[in-house]
Amino acid sequence: MKRINFESTRFGAITISNQEYPHDVYLLPDQGIVKRNKSHSKRIRGHKELSLWELQRLFQNKPSYLVIGTGQTGILPLTQESESWLTSKLKEENVVLIRDRTPLVLAKTNELLEQGERVVGVFHTTC
Repeated sequence: MKRINFESTRFGAITISNQEYPHDVYLLPDQGIVKRNKSHSKRIRGHKELSLWELQRLFQNKPSYLVIGTGQTGILPLTQESESWLTSKLKEENVVLIRDRTPLVLAKTNELLEQGERVVGVFHTTC
């Protein structure tokens, strides 16, 4: 299987393996890229949160690593409930969290994929 490559991001888009996605995306363990479903996300200070529903779906895939690209300036919010659930789940399932501004997580994501790690992620492209 050809490994995907996270190349770059700019406000509102992310380029992965020479394809630009004009929206937020999920990375699935089979290296599939899927448009982010924000239908369960509430607005917090004008921004759509990373919802508990989304986190639960990502953890269904039994990852070793969870990458959260928090946007160009790092604004992607989590509710206290989601943050608590995530902290507990990371510890319970021994999953490593990588969370930083989206431009800063791309190289690490590529490195983990190259090493054959089981990686899931969400990559926010604005804010």
